[in-house]
Amino acid sequence: MSNIEIKVENNILTIHKKSTRERKEDTESYKIDMLEIGKEYKSNIRVTKKKDKNRILFMQELNTVIDDEEQDEELEDEIKDEELANEKQKLKPVIAVYSQEEKIRILYCTKQEAYKKLLKIKYKVITIGLNKFRAKIRILAYIVNTYKINYGEQRFYIDKELYKTCNLKQYPRIISKLKMILDNNIYTFKFKMKDILKDTSRINGPIRFSINIDGVEYDYAVAKRDKKLKSTKYYYNPMKSTYIKDYAIHIRRSATGCLVFVKRLKEPIERTFKFKILESKFVSSIMYHLGRFCGKHRKKKINVFYEKFSSKAEEGTYDLFLLFQKHNDTKNYFVIDKNVPDYQKIKDNKDVVKKYSLKYYWIIYNATNWISTECPPHLNFLRSNNKTLRRAFNDKKFIFLQHGVTYLKAQGRNSAFRKGREEEVDLIVAGSEKEKDAIVEALYINEEQVLITGLPIFSKIKYEHINQDSEDIVAVMLTWKPYEEQLYNFEESLTYKNTIEVYNMLTKYIDKSKIIIAAHPKAYELMKNTDLKDSLWNRPYSEMLEKAKLVITDYSSICYNSFYQGAGVIFFQPDLEKFETDNGKLIPNDDEYIGQRAFNIKELEEDIRNCIKNGKIDLDVLRTEKFKQNYKTINEFSDGKNIERIYEKLKELKFI
Repeated sequence: MSNIEIKVENNILTIHKKSTRERKEDTESYKIDMLEIGKEYKSNIRVTKKKDKNRILFMQELNTVIDDEEQDEELEDEIKDEELANEKQKLKPVIAVYSQEEKIRILYCTKQEAYKKLLKIKYKVITIGLNKFRAKIRILAYIVNTYKINYGEQRFYIDKELYKTCNLKQYPRIISKLKMILDNNIYTFKFKMKDILKDTSRINGPIRFSINIDGVEYDYAVAKRDKKLKSTKYYYNPMKSTYIKDYAIHIRRSATGCLVFVKRLKEPIERTFKFKILESKFVSSIMYHLGRFCGKHRKKKINVFYEKFSSKAEEGTYDLFLLFQKHNDTKNYFVIDKNVPDYQKIKDNKDVVKKYSLKYYWIIYNATNWISTECPPHLNFLRSNNKTLRRAFNDKKFIFLQHGVTYLKAQGRNSAFRKGREEEVDLIVAGSEKEKDAIVEALYINEEQVLITGLPIFSKIKYEHINQDSEDIVAVMLTWKPYEEQLYNFEESLTYKNTIEVYNMLTKYIDKSKIIIAAHPKAYELMKNTDLKDSLWNRPYSEMLEKAKLVITDYSSICYNSFYQGAGVIFFQPDLEKFETDNGKLIPNDDEYIGQRAFNIKELEEDIRNCIKNGKIDLDVLRTEKFKQNYKTINEFSDGKNIERIYEKLKELKFI
């Protein structure tokens, strides 16, 4: 008579098979911190009782923490924005020991992953429908419950909140597709559009099943992969789309093929008759196929340049365009919105193209390369419903000039620029070998795709022109958090709370007229309705950075821009743990920062007290030799010739 005993003590997992004839090999021990997260381990001990086969023998939560970077990529759209305790429960690490027939297996992973491994939902999406009245998804699905887990209610979610309950049939093992059909495992989930529009809590909502186990909902992403597509970056293009009332709605996929329901307010341009004609399916399709035909028979390449939202000409892209324009062996265009100030400065150039004009659409579909400090959707607008236009963006090569140094925020798991993602780069510029290494590691690209030239923006600004005699201006620029994008009450956001706390503290040490609040574009309109409205900066960031002697930021690469000009930087990171959980660990090591770091308002005030005396900012305190040396290893060029270096590299690579 045998009995399997399993326990965890002092970081050791022990499996012991007790019997009347015990042997040394009947006991196995595993040091838990030496186990690889998510990996299944095979035990040499086997079960010999029928009742012990195919069941969970042991599952225990641990007090350790699993790095979020290790989590299943399919969950990225589901987890990264969640604040619920439910989500934290799913991510708790566990040791699970279970039997597959007579073999014992060991898992060290999150609770979410353990249940996904042991209690599976098998499915196949049959059809997806979306119109002005409803969303409709038909799917074959069933539960594989080999290990006899007790579970409760199942739900099918169309977004964060809206769901239909379901009762999936259960099987002890995987069945054939034919049996799925014969057993009538076909489910049709219909959601009225009026109900969908009631829930405005989230722009990107994962379509998923959930199963309730012990009072916690465990999510199962629903995917529809397409092997015919040459790259997963095409997954981000809408599969189905519609407009209704004030909303643009579509269903797309994530990089792993998981279905995502996208719901956003319409852009003003989408309401115009001209837009509806030029971006109609019929016109877009004709232009797309004509563009492909012309591209195959054209001798000259067409390079399209633009900057953020096609609304600027200040980051060096326009200057690079002018160099390209001098040569007749390529056609070069710069796209910009006619309603922005920079348009008036450059409109007389024959190759400057107005955004949303007929010529604009023609060059979009005919382009060979995108060359910009921003990703291709900035040529139009983010989350466009136009599948054909977005496919055209994916078809071309993308040379990313970067608008900021990549050596602060992680550009890994959630980065749109990562290989296989929507904005996958073909070439990217960097300011040093150190930045290059960070880019290659984060974006999963080859070293040859990174050009060490320096960023174009640093050819547009003066090196170390800010000095001790400069005006004492403090700029506060805290980054916008994606998980706060849909908050109804902006004053409840961490962005606002942290900003107002910093502002109020600064007024003790410097006149409020010397304090600038530089709000992220997504937060600017919201910030205008708060007590900070009088301190808001409403002109280009470049002008603000030219005069700010001290910049307080949390995770913005703008710190490198500011330091280059001679200013001091302080990093205020009170929400570091939350930020790194959602976005990945920050890139710099603790000893690589270019300024002091404060993790709460008391520490920040201590730093301010040390560097601001009688209303004067002391740069000697802020710009130590250590910080200067750190900076030079991250952004090594200071000769103002980055644009020329980029031009020569691209010329060498035959982009002209």
